[in-house]
Amino acid sequence: MNRRFLGLIGAAALLSACNVTVTTPAYSSSNSLTLDAVSSYTSQYALLTSAQDQNGNTLAAGTPIICDNLNTRLDVGVSWTGDLQQIGIRFKGALTGDTSNTNVFGDRYSAPDYSGSGTASITIRPGLAPLKASSGVSAQAIIVTPITTVNVKGYTYVQAFGKDSSGNYSNVVESVTQIPVANCS
Repeated sequence: MNRRFLGLIGAAALLSACNVTVTTPAYSSSNSLTLDAVSSYTSQYALLTSAQDQNGNTLAAGTPIICDNLNTRLDVGVSWTGDLQQIGIRFKGALTGDTSNTNVFGDRYSAPDYSGSGTASITIRPGLAPLKASSGVSAQAIIVTPITTVNVKGYTYVQAFGKDSSGNYSNVVESVTQIPVANCS
């Protein structure tokens, strides 16, 4: 083992003793890629009228939601610095802090993307198990379907990370706002 790896293990052990959570998406960290932010998200589904969640909080009409009982397409805006080769998306429960078991990656770009921003499109199947990611990043608009009846079950954050041209992983960034998760009809 190299000294850097052993140093990371020691640092993680020290931080865990202090109740600090260390988030790393993979085995090797990128020196050439940093994700800056999840800058936006749009869902295939939005509330037609205002609705109440399980705690009695009101969600405004037009609020994007994930339909837990339907396939749902999300467009996630991401900004970065460096050589992005692939974008990965996963979810983190707002209440539990649990992270989804599956990381969804788009296709590997033919050349690294240095543009600094783009939109990853993913479709998740019922139960928040990611189904697929589109090829690369795009500027395609999502068609929003209004939802009239919902039963809000909870909230989730979108997390994004990337791979650089050497296959090393970037840091993880998270959406600032939570996305409601609901059964829709």
